[in-house]
Amino acid sequence: MAEAIEAFEATLLTPDSSFDLYLKGDNNALTAEQKEGLKLFMDKGCATCHSGINMGGEAYFPFGLVERPPAEIIAGDTGRYKITHSKSDEYVFKAPSLRNIELTPPYFHSGKVWNLKDAIKIMGAAQLGAVLSAEEVDKIDGFLKTTTGVQPKVEYPILPASTRLTPKPKLD
Repeated sequence: MAEAIEAFEATLLTPDSSFDLYLKGDNNALTAEQKEGLKLFMDKGCATCHSGINMGGEAYFPFGLVERPPAEIIAGDTGRYKITHSKSDEYVFKAPSLRNIELTPPYFHSGKVWNLKDAIKIMGAAQLGAVLSAEEVDKIDGFLKTTTGVQPKVEYPILPASTRLTPKPKLD
C-alpha cells in the first residue's frame, strides 16, 4: 500500500509556478514586492533549511534553534527523538518543502497554526531569532505564494455498478 501511495505521489507534479518561471529567466514572473520577499527569504536565512528545487523536504533541523516555539505548537512532540532516543534529535523535525505552501495548512508537525503569516512569524523567531515586521512577513508571504504551481488533475476511475453477482466484502 505504501509503495502504491508513493508511486501516486510521485506523479503529483506542480510545474510552472510564478517562481519556476522566474527561475527560468522570466523577470516579469514576480512582482517587485514578491522579489523583495524572495530577497528577505534568502537574507534572513530561511533558505538555509528550505533550499533546493523543493525548497526543503530533504533534511532535519531542530525546531526552536534560537527560541523554543510555544508549548501548544510543540504539542508534546519531541521529534526524531521518539525514534532515535538520541538527545541530539530532541525537537528535530524534517524541514518541509515550501512548494504549494499556501494550499497546505495547517502548518508545523502539530498542525496547530492555520495562518501562513503566523507560521512565518513563528519561524522567524524560533529559527532565526528575528522579530519580523508586519511588512517583512507580508513580503515573505507574497513570495511563498509564488511557489504554487499548476495543480494536477486527478481523475478517478469510474467503476462498474455492483450487481447481484458482485462479490461482497467479508466483514469479520
